[in-house]
Amino acid sequence: MIFRRDDAFHTSKHDVDMWIYNGKDDHEHAAVVYQETAVGHSEEFRHHKSAFVFYVIEGSGEWIIEDEVFPVAATDVIIVPPGKRFHYRGQLKQVCVTAPAWEAEHEESVREVDLLSG
Repeated sequence: MIFRRDDAFHTSKHDVDMWIYNGKDDHEHAAVVYQETAVGHSEEFRHHKSAFVFYVIEGSGEWIIEDEVFPVAATDVIIVPPGKRFHYRGQLKQVCVTAPAWEAEHEESVREVDLLSG
């Protein structure tokens, strides 16, 4: 299947602009989202069903997975297994692939995060 940016749904959530290319109804095995942020994702959350795979296209920052901090930069790949808490800080452009495709009912908000406190 081919999904084009012109057809992607644009939204903003927790300081991240997102272009959602597809959802579970379009392709149950994986979903793709392009993201841009100037500060990071201001919510720590976990997904109980899907793994999240991020490819950093541009920028740098820090990913926080289960309270462990990982510096990231362009061309890095981040893999977050199902059930792990995470959020991130920094100026980033990245692609996120969820497998299986993301479903809202399996996402759990943990807490809001002050991105400036480090």
